[in-house]
Amino acid sequence: MPKISVLQSYMIILLSLGLLNHVIITPLLLDASGRDGWIVVLLVLIASPIWVTMMSYIVKNMNGMHVKDWLRQHFGRVLSAALVLLFSVLVWLMGFISIKDTVTWTIATYMPQSPTLVLAGATLVGCLFAASQGLSTIAILSGILLPFVIILGHLVAIANFQFKVYTMLFPLLENGTLPLWKGIPYAAGGLLELLVLILFQHKITKKPSFKGLMLVSLLLSGLMIGPLVGSIAMFGPDEAAHQRYPAYEQWRMVRLGEYVEHVDFFSMYQWLSGMYIRVSLSLFLLKELWKPQKYKWVPMILGALFMLAATLLPISDMFFQELLSRFYFPSFCVIAIGIMFLFTARILISTWRKRGVGR
Repeated sequence: MPKISVLQSYMIILLSLGLLNHVIITPLLLDASGRDGWIVVLLVLIASPIWVTMMSYIVKNMNGMHVKDWLRQHFGRVLSAALVLLFSVLVWLMGFISIKDTVTWTIATYMPQSPTLVLAGATLVGCLFAASQGLSTIAILSGILLPFVIILGHLVAIANFQFKVYTMLFPLLENGTLPLWKGIPYAAGGLLELLVLILFQHKITKKPSFKGLMLVSLLLSGLMIGPLVGSIAMFGPDEAAHQRYPAYEQWRMVRLGEYVEHVDFFSMYQWLSGMYIRVSLSLFLLKELWKPQKYKWVPMILGALFMLAATLLPISDMFFQELLSRFYFPSFCVIAIGIMFLFTARILISTWRKRGVGR
């Protein structure tokens, strides 16, 4: 199977994690930290070299080995099987949360009469097709979609400059440091998902460098800060915290000259581009994690069917947001940091043992 370049892997990450950071995390962070939300992102970015260093070290040690083979070599059959199962759950949740949030947004904004089954089913069929074609296809799609996503992002930021009052970003720490602590799991979750790179590093021609990963972390932080600052500057911290889709609300304010407005359909391109790559990557990684000898499409089909079934469950949007804020992101941060420390410690122990034997 053809491999992808490091640049292509970064484009996949930017589109996939960009949806999480730009859309899904924004309302949670505004609700938890208010006008201090952008400070939370900066604090997490300052701490990010710690796990980026571990990520770079782990990827270097894996040396292009398939993640399942590497886990078995370093952790044995039982623990490696448990880790594969854990990664599978995290990857599946990555896709499910994206589908669920996208369908909810679609019905709430521009297709209110459309059945959830039709929206989720059609979306998953398209994502299954991309995933079945391999990572190179997902990379090519990312290369086509990402430039226009970036252009549109700058368009909405510049067009709405006339409505922004940046003094509303201050005063900082008006309610003490508690809002900062509340927001850290969400901002950290948006950057810690870089962990997904470990799962397909064997498909990349060169090892991602520390500098490259830090640049991606910086760009992802910008994707978080952008809608946060824009929403607070346009609507004020209180109104922004009550909005369900702050990034979309900014598109509804765009006005180009005297006669051009209501261009929020561009937000659909941005959102659906990120969702398509994110869910396709999720399904592809399910296949890679289980690495079946026959019927390679089975993990993807089962993953998509479970996503569809979970999306159809009668879960209210309020309860869904509660699950994300109280359980998913705090748990994900703990698990992701734990995995990186575990992998780093295991590599160090193996290295020390080899040196001991060599002497």
